[in-house]
Amino acid sequence: MAETSDEKPAAKPAGKPRTAQLKLAPKKGKPAAAAKPKIKTTLKPPAKPMPEPVEKPVAPPRPEVKFNTPKTTPKAVAPAPPAEPAPPVPPLRKGGAEPGGMREQEALRIFAFAAEQHRQGRLDDAVRGYGRALMLNPRIADAYNNLGVALRAQGKYAASVASYRRSLALKPGNPGVYSNMGNALRELGRVEESRVAHERAVAMAPESAEAVYNLGLVFRDLNDLEQAIGCFDRAIKLRPDHVEAHWDRALILLHMGRLEDGFREYEWRWRLDQSQPRNFEQPQWDGSDLTGRTILVHQEQGFGDMIQFARYLPQLKEKGATVVVECQAELARLFTMMGAVDKVVIQGGAEPAFDTYLPMLSLPRVLGTTLDTVPARVPYLTPPEIHGLHLAAPAGHLKVGISWAGKPSHRNDRNRSVGLDRFIDLAGEAGMSFFSLQKGPSAEQLTELSCDALIEDVSLKVQDFADTAVVLSQLDLVITVDTAIAHLAGAMGRQVWVALPFAPDWRWMQDRDDSPWYPTMRLVRQQRPGDWDGVFNRLRLMLEEVSRSRQPAAGAT
Repeated sequence: MAETSDEKPAAKPAGKPRTAQLKLAPKKGKPAAAAKPKIKTTLKPPAKPMPEPVEKPVAPPRPEVKFNTPKTTPKAVAPAPPAEPAPPVPPLRKGGAEPGGMREQEALRIFAFAAEQHRQGRLDDAVRGYGRALMLNPRIADAYNNLGVALRAQGKYAASVASYRRSLALKPGNPGVYSNMGNALRELGRVEESRVAHERAVAMAPESAEAVYNLGLVFRDLNDLEQAIGCFDRAIKLRPDHVEAHWDRALILLHMGRLEDGFREYEWRWRLDQSQPRNFEQPQWDGSDLTGRTILVHQEQGFGDMIQFARYLPQLKEKGATVVVECQAELARLFTMMGAVDKVVIQGGAEPAFDTYLPMLSLPRVLGTTLDTVPARVPYLTPPEIHGLHLAAPAGHLKVGISWAGKPSHRNDRNRSVGLDRFIDLAGEAGMSFFSLQKGPSAEQLTELSCDALIEDVSLKVQDFADTAVVLSQLDLVITVDTAIAHLAGAMGRQVWVALPFAPDWRWMQDRDDSPWYPTMRLVRQQRPGDWDGVFNRLRLMLEEVSRSRQPAAGAT
């Protein structure tokens, strides 16, 4: 069992707003030009094939930053560590601390230096520089905005919001800053306040496709899908080539169950910066006859995505193809056991021979999937028959596996993951033995919370997803948050309960407690944002009901 991680495209829940707008101070001796507020958003797309999920859409949200200078075109630069140590913030020049024009010019000089450090990804130096400039002249609205951008990039969202508020107090009519503040408020989970900020930005800049797009993201967070798709449609009308709006529109269509339209629009993922298409000499498969031909289905996105869409591989075999699957090393042994797969190659290895190819997540589009035709026959993944993994439990005990957190770098991890403390109350149920399927740093919570006697850790016994499948095959029930464990349990036809946030990933759809993808899965959703208490209260009641149903009737012999 590899990391219980499902690196989805901004699939958090979907896109990440990128409205951070940086303004570079003018050079000494030139008055500061009034910057036109520009709003630019860039969604972090699905990751390219990678041995370890390179956080694609997200992990900690990395806003692209804009550096506006009087003579250059703004250029988006991703924060990156400097190649060499950054120089210190320049000392105050003689007379720089004196009141009047010299003090203001010194503030602008340090502001310009801080913005250059920001441009190079040296966030700590940038934050110090902006602070130094504002100590000399606390009325530089653009410095507060830039400070907010840098703080948000560092994950310091509350301080970022405070900086934007300072900027707006000095320059209240800047829609870009309202949009930036709305993004930071979303990170804090203050979604209603974020909506208000983004609506102000749109009111001030109604022709800004980026402002309208960001408002759509907030409506998606509020689970108002009609309003969200309305915003994305409007953004596309304003700018037809708005890649991020097309991408998030696809996710909303899929979330609504409009799979045929959604998977068609889903192809916009290949225009996202971090999701470049694979270039092969062979043609991409278009649905034509596969008799006698070899098709390569190549890896994309995360473990859970690959597990979910492996269901389509038997259809290729039925069309007469020799099926070669490229996947992550952690999935290779599991996929080798699929009868529909003739050969498995590990991502990053030598390219196999093939006649045509298709990315894994393009299969439902080419095969014309609708909500009524989702191939939901399970199990389509099975464990190896020979193994040395055996779970021990008292006779008659229900064996329950749990997983409470995904990979921390996942873009929506702050919404989808919980702590082990949420599961501890469930582990007190009599007649049940609990097993931790958790991998990664969060597994340490078993020891930190002294739960070793209540929950057995089996993570050290497994090395890949084939081992995980062996463990799952011995469990009566799996309770997990949205991770690859949920997908594997569903693909194996195991009983699995999935705890979901208020605005979950598109594949869990809306207002239903079952899944068209996995017939043995039950979904337990938040009824309002952040309401994990309600989710785990329902899970506890469900578990108690299972326990009662297993007890012999009174007087039975």
